[in-house]
Amino acid sequence: MTLLGLLCTLTEKYSLRVHAAHLDHGMRGEESEADARYVDETCRRWGVPVVVERTDVGALRARRRLSWEAAARDARYDFLARVAVSVGASAVALGHTADDQAETVLLHLLRGTGMRGLQGMLSLSRWRGRDGASDVALVRPMLHVTRQETEAYCAEHGIVPRQDSSNRDERFTRNRVRMSLMPQLRRYNPAVREALTRLSHTMARDMAYIDQQVRDVWPSVVTQEPWGLRLDRGVFNSMHSSIQAHLIQHAYAYLAGDGEQMGLVQVEEARRLAAQAAGRSISLGRGLRFITSYEDMVITGRAPESPWRPFDDQYLPVPGSVCTDGWTVVAREVTVPDSADPFPDDGPFCVRLSLDALGDELLLRTHRPGDRFQPLGMDGTKKLKEFLIDAHVPRTWRDGIPLVVGRHGVAWVAGWRIAHWARVTPETRQVVEISLSRE
Repeated sequence: MTLLGLLCTLTEKYSLRVHAAHLDHGMRGEESEADARYVDETCRRWGVPVVVERTDVGALRARRRLSWEAAARDARYDFLARVAVSVGASAVALGHTADDQAETVLLHLLRGTGMRGLQGMLSLSRWRGRDGASDVALVRPMLHVTRQETEAYCAEHGIVPRQDSSNRDERFTRNRVRMSLMPQLRRYNPAVREALTRLSHTMARDMAYIDQQVRDVWPSVVTQEPWGLRLDRGVFNSMHSSIQAHLIQHAYAYLAGDGEQMGLVQVEEARRLAAQAAGRSISLGRGLRFITSYEDMVITGRAPESPWRPFDDQYLPVPGSVCTDGWTVVAREVTVPDSADPFPDDGPFCVRLSLDALGDELLLRTHRPGDRFQPLGMDGTKKLKEFLIDAHVPRTWRDGIPLVVGRHGVAWVAGWRIAHWARVTPETRQVVEISLSRE
């Protein structure tokens, strides 16, 4: 109400056209309906056009598997963006104060965050909906104004604001921070609010520089696809770890609408997977996954096209090579290594196996119903399907992954694991090196 009052006083000086928007989240019954009527009546009295709507946050929460707070926030910002577009507004103005900023920084700190989270809310930012349909500028002109000052403004101008009872519900983390944690911190530093907002200003300044570096390298790393974003794995892994982390955050925010739900743990896990084998994946939240393939990583809400497609069975001679579906598979005998000088690690697409254990004929094929596999280090066997599921291999990839099969069954799931029985041991007399590469 303070923000609306202030904007109304500035309309003539700055040639502003103010349009109000209020969303009833449908979570407080008659109380929230009365809030909506209050906004509508006040705007009519002040001569401000207004859009008032009601939504079902519970249904959105269930559909997107979000917390109540995150679901309400998504619903509210999507609504504000939609109204802004419909009335031709250049921006959505939000009434967040310095107190809200301090609470936000503290919340991010408690949840585990990096520099981006410590900058809190920005005076100018954008909201991009998950479906990409809504994209609008957000301005927060009152981030330097305290809550006490807004209350004083209302009292001075005869505004009697309504109080949202859910702001006192300690089931919500933000309310516990406001009502319990902040008062405790003031015992150690009476100016804790000012300290947290200064931190946010410093982080925002530094992040502006880093974001410019990310924008500069973005075209060389990121490609937009119908199903999400593709990141060039080689270029990504050659970059400084700080740029890698912020690239992932930017990509997530681009698809999710903002980066609020992505924590530092997820960022670091995604960086770790980028340096490992293909076919690994993690959840980033909001229905998005980070998936590594042979040459790329993808961030998507659905599985990207598989780099592996089913092919006809082929015998693999030793020594010799075969080509299948854009891949070249080469097998050659190598010298048994000295125990003091073991084989080097040439990545997930090159392995050394015991030719003694494999037998004379190697078969290159794909998954068959009933296949079993003994992963390296495991005493018994398990269904190959279960191994692929446990290894987080996307469902659409599983039927095309190349398998090297010897006399005892599956000896190598290309890109993932060799069989325990096919490993090189001190008793091995003949070793075969098998490698896959793009044609």
